[in-house]
Amino acid sequence: KQTDRNYPQLADESPRPYNPFQIPEAKQDKPITCKLPHAYRRLLIMSDIHFPYHDVEAIEAAVLYAKERGVEAVFINGDLLDIYQASFHERDPRKMNIAEELEMGRKFFQWLKEELNLPIYYIPGNHEARIERYLKVKAPELLGIPEFKLEFLLRCAEYGVTYIPFRSKCYIGKLLVEHGDKIPGAGGVNPARTALLKFKRPVIVGHFHRTTQENSSVYDGDQQMAWSTGCLCTLEPDYMPLNNHNHGAAIIDVEHSTGHYRVENFVIINGKVY
Repeated sequence: KQTDRNYPQLADESPRPYNPFQIPEAKQDKPITCKLPHAYRRLLIMSDIHFPYHDVEAIEAAVLYAKERGVEAVFINGDLLDIYQASFHERDPRKMNIAEELEMGRKFFQWLKEELNLPIYYIPGNHEARIERYLKVKAPELLGIPEFKLEFLLRCAEYGVTYIPFRSKCYIGKLLVEHGDKIPGAGGVNPARTALLKFKRPVIVGHFHRTTQENSSVYDGDQQMAWSTGCLCTLEPDYMPLNNHNHGAAIIDVEHSTGHYRVENFVIINGKVY
C-alpha cells in the first residue's frame, strides 16, 4: 500500500461480482485512477513544453511565478517531449533525434528540482506515447523491456519524479486533470467548453495550447467548470504557423477535507504572467 506523501494514491478496486455461469473473463485493460496526496494545498500545472521546441522565457516565467505563489508540488500534464523522429507524420531527418530530446527532459527535471526543490509528478501525453507506438510497429520484440519504457529513459526515479502511466485518470481534490488527447479534434472554438461537454464534470486539460474557461449551470444544482491551459512551447510551429495558441499554466489551490479547489489559469505574454 502506498503511504508516502510523494506518491499518488491508487483508487481501491471493488470486489468482483459472483459469476455462477463461469463466463470467461473479459480481456480489458482498466484505466488507472490516481489521486494526488492530501499533503499539497497548492500545485503548479505545466503542460505542452514539447522539448526541443520549448520557450525558455515562458517556462522561467511560470516557475518563477509558482515560486512566488508558494506552490508545494508540480504536476507536468503531458507532452514534456515532442518525440519528433517517432512521429508517423512526414519527418525531416536533419532535426533533433530522440536521444537528444530525452537528455533535454532529464536536464529539465534536474533544473526544476534545483529551482523549486518540490515533489514533481509527470504524466506523458500523446507525443511521448509515440515511443511505445513506434515500438509496437517497428520493434515489438522490445515491448515490455524496462529499459525501453519512458520512465526509465527519463530516469524519473533518479530525479525524484513520480511517473504516472499514460492516460491515467488523475484527480486533485474533486478536479479531474487530463492531458486532453482523449478528446478528438483541435478543441473547437473553446477547448474548455469542449472538455466540459465531453467529460461532463469539472476538468482541466492541456493539449490544445490555449487558455480558456467554461462554466455551465446544473438545474437546481452546482456550477460545472472546466479549463484548458496554455502551452510552454513555441507559438509558431512549422506544422501550424497560423493558430490561436498562447503561453500559460495554472495554479490549483485545493482543500482536501472537502475536495474543493480554486483554479488560477494564468496567461504568459512576452515572459510576463497575467
